[in-house]
Amino acid sequence: MLYDIFRTIGLITGYPLQLLFFKRKTYYVDKKNTHLLKGGKLIITNHFNMFDYVLTSFVVFPRKLNVVASEIPFKSKITRFGMKFFGAIEANRETKNMSFINKCADVLKKGQLVQIFPEGQNTPDGKIHEFKPSYTLIAHRANVPIVLVITDGNYGIFKRTSVIISEEIDISKFMDVTSKTTKKEERLALNNYIYNRALELREELEILKNKKKGR
Repeated sequence: MLYDIFRTIGLITGYPLQLLFFKRKTYYVDKKNTHLLKGGKLIITNHFNMFDYVLTSFVVFPRKLNVVASEIPFKSKITRFGMKFFGAIEANRETKNMSFINKCADVLKKGQLVQIFPEGQNTPDGKIHEFKPSYTLIAHRANVPIVLVITDGNYGIFKRTSVIISEEIDISKFMDVTSKTTKKEERLALNNYIYNRALELREELEILKNKKKGR
């Protein structure tokens, strides 16, 4: 509870600063733009750097955004406190501990938001690279929709960040949500769809940006 109070204060304080830093232009596939306002959603985002989480936090503000993060910032007591402050869930790549899947599912079942970067690392060239499918297990165990938040990574004081938010993707079209387990082919089918949809949205984002510039 205390973490949530301080997090909210931090977001309110930082709101004017993020307007200056991101100067965000947000596009919505679903023009009603209501699917992020309530209920558990698994948010899939392409990964440039830590600002991806900061950006998405203000996209969904005032809702809390939990995020799956690597083991590195959890090694220090100071940074571990900061990660808990932001609702981070550790995915330890060194031990290959998969407990984060159940932790994420539990949070989602409570009607909260969880963000994961399925590329597993920062993109070295700005492209969207192969998605690791572990997030499909999270979506299945929590039985929640997936929403893609795709950014151009154009962060900075003198830059303008553009982001596009997908429609709500129903995972039951790809896997049996009534079953306690999933089949490999179901996970692969969902992962392939989500990855290709991310590529489509990245292209659509560029088209929308160029149209706005009058190109």
